[in-house]
Amino acid sequence: MEKETKVQDKKIEGKFGKIVLPKIDVSEYIGKKVKIESADVYEGEFGYYLKVETKVVETLGTKEKPIELRGSKILGLQQDEDGTYGYGEGTKLDLFMKKYKADKFKDLVGKEVVLQTSTSKTGTDFLSFN
Repeated sequence: MEKETKVQDKKIEGKFGKIVLPKIDVSEYIGKKVKIESADVYEGEFGYYLKVETKVVETLGTKEKPIELRGSKILGLQQDEDGTYGYGEGTKLDLFMKKYKADKFKDLVGKEVVLQTSTSKTGTDFLSFN
């Protein structure tokens, strides 16, 4: 466990509280065509999933804290009775693979997609694609 340090600096005392974070308006990127850069499998809290990301459409922020803006899509994988992970016929991932004529996840890389926005559960808009 990391060692904890209590803040006792008079210079920052009383400077904690709710702040307004900057928002990025992603609406200007809707309809832009961009190529898929990666399609990788990850393990998360609810199992394995495929994360597909586009090339960077713009870099915002500062040199010290750059923010790479790119489209992304997350598609869940299921496990069959033999313990093999994959996707079933007619699932969202199956339809996605067929749409882009991809047999393997790596075949998605280089395919062109059209950006759109999606809204997260917290109300934040982000770039995605179908």
